[in-house]
Formats: sequence, C-alpha cells, structure tokens
Amino acid sequence: MSSTSAPFGFRASFHNSGQMRPKAYTVASTYAANIFSGDPVKLTDAGVIQLGTSDGTRSGTTDGITLLGIFAGCQYNDATGKPTISPFWPSGTTGTEIIAWAYDDPETLFDVQYTNPGTPGTTTVQTAVGEECDWTVASPGGSTQTGLSNTQIGVIQATSGQFQITGFSGNINDSLTDAYVVATVRINEHAYKAAVNSI
Repeated sequence: MSSTSAPFGFRASFHNSGQMRPKAYTVASTYAANIFSGDPVKLTDAGVIQLGTSDGTRSGTTDGITLLGIFAGCQYNDATGKPTISPFWPSGTTGTEIIAWAYDDPETLFDVQYTNPGTPGTTTVQTAVGEECDWTVASPGGSTQTGLSNTQIGVIQATSGQFQITGFSGNINDSLTDAYVVATVRINEHAYKAAVNSI
C-alpha cells in the first residue's frame, strides 16, 4: 500500500498448495499488442492467448471479458531462428516455437494496486473486501525495458467483475487509508471456473 501511484500489474502472491506455477500456452506469430508480465490474458477460440480485452488490444474494453490468467513471460525463436526469452510479448513479433506462460489456476491470488475511492488518509478500504472490479487497461501498459505491466484494478462493479478483492497486502508500513492500496484479488470471471457474485 502506498501514497504514490505506482501500479505493477498483477503479481502472484498466494496459493493454498504453496505452489504457484505458470502453464505453457502460445501466442499467434505477429500478434500486434504488447503483453507485459502481470497483464491479464484471455484464451481465444483459436486456442491462443491475447490481452484480456474485448478485441485483444489496449483500446478494447474489459467489462464481461472472461480471463484465462495472468501473463508471466514468453520464449520463442525469432525471425532469424534465434532463441529468445522475454518477460513480455513484443507487439508484432514474428516467431516460431512460441511458448507463452500464464498463471491460469483459478485458486491463485494476486497482489495489485487499487486506488482508494474515498478520502485518502481517513477512509478505509476494508469494505471493499468481497467486492468485484475489472482491470484498468493502461497505455502503453508497461515497460519494454523491464517487461513489467503497470495495470491496476478499477472501480467496484455493480454486477459481476473480472476480479474479486479478498483482502489487502499487510506490509508493515502500510495503512488501509493510503491513497493507493495493494489489494489481494482472485480472478472471478475465469475460463476454468464459474464466476460468483459480490459479497
């Protein structure tokens, strides 16, 4: 939690088994959108992953989009045949033997920045536990230097949202009245599990 806006995407933080492992999927060669580590992704009818928006781009919408999981990097052979490992998918990359890693277990929890909608310094966000929200699509969405996403979650939804807030990160110097708290969330609208309603 923080008084500074510094979103870092979705970071795997907890699983009941103690194991958090990404699974191998693929991205279509020349797919024209950056996918950064920590970005939500969806599974298409073609069996490939894309950014988790309506059209697979950063100009798409997120409401009602079922997610597969959170992107965790990729590997591929580039146009010259050179093996490449990258923390993000570079937009428009031509590649073969493409492996895209994603945390797809619906029981995995993630830490993500959430803007305190009340009066920072006085209003606690505790009442947001159990509520749902969609992720906020940022542009450019992350850093091509580090490969890390800078997305976050948005306002509480009146109906089912993509993510459900299960609690907040308990860092020692943090407060639930901070302007930019770090929430712990689960994917609610998940490709492998039925969604639940807000509490």
